Amino acid sequence: MDTVKIRTPQSLLQLLPRLVGPVETPSLIALPLSSGRSGMPMALDLPERRSVAALAGAIRAGGRGCDAVVLVACLEAPLGADPLPLRDEMRHLARQLSRAGIRTLELLALGPDAWGDYASPECARGPLAELDLLDDPAPGVPDLAPVPGVPATRDSKAAADVAAWLDDLDDVDLHLAHDDPIAALEAAVELAPRIGAGPGALGIDPAKAAALAILLVEAPAMRDLAIEIAIDGASAAAGTLAVLGDADSAVPDAAANRFLGCGPAPDPERLHDRLRRWTAIAEATPLELRGPGLVIVGFLHFFLGRGRTAGRCAELAMAVDPHLTMAPLLRDIVDAKGAPDWVLHPGCTE
Repeated sequence: MDTVKIRTPQSLLQLLPRLVGPVETPSLIALPLSSGRSGMPMALDLPERRSVAALAGAIRAGGRGCDAVVLVACLEAPLGADPLPLRDEMRHLARQLSRAGIRTLELLALGPDAWGDYASPECARGPLAELDLLDDPAPGVPDLAPVPGVPATRDSKAAADVAAWLDDLDDVDLHLAHDDPIAALEAAVELAPRIGAGPGALGIDPAKAAALAILLVEAPAMRDLAIEIAIDGASAAAGTLAVLGDADSAVPDAAANRFLGCGPAPDPERLHDRLRRWTAIAEATPLELRGPGLVIVGFLHFFLGRGRTAGRCAELAMAVDPHLTMAPLLRDIVDAKGAPDWVLHPGCTE
């Protein structure tokens, strides 16, 4: 893992997309720190006078054990040269955290045109263009692969190719996929970055593999398998598949607890990789069939501690298919926990 020293407010704002993914507005980004090391960033609603106490409580709970925090108000409207908005609310939030023993190191505003410091709130201090001129953070540290947000509808060749295969798949293809669903799901995920590129050297069309996966995950059990593969690997999913329908087996219950965010932390690199690939599949899926893909993507966001995005995926899935039971379940899990145990309590495996 790279260690990067943040020396200035500008370097912090330059790093923000790497820390939290695409910065959504309006939102409050809280970055907890313990002994100078950052914890899991949180995306919260912007403070209002009556919500400050609740936000302070959420930051204390989400940054358990932190002794300091960086707060960034991400705003929709340009800052211009006017006094910074939410000045009183942001300062009140910092005071609430201070009373709880959490020091606010930076209290910043980020608009589409400029950034500002609530220590000098009368004017917006810096144009965003200056952030690209800095050699801060450390030169030579590679950029992280971007973390996708909520899957978007795209008018693309990938979507057109998948739609064509959904119309042309025959019963033989579907039977083969149902006979070995883990292999079918893994093939779709492996080829996801090439959807729309046409058949490869072996004659396999990634769009066809994606179309088969889209039809597979319409079944709740297959949706569970796709999520379990992402979080714990294909061998764990194979164990669950082997005991499906066995009422005496404890394996499905253990897998369900993982969906609630319980147990040891999964491999974050695998989760990020699966999130990118399933997002590509979801974006190539016709809107009327996208609900299951949105649920899969939403659970992966939840596993990474991105509850806000997970909740939006659940809401979009419910809008696409009101009868999709896993979508409200995901929404309830996000509302109840916010993040999985391995995010809220790093290092604890119980």
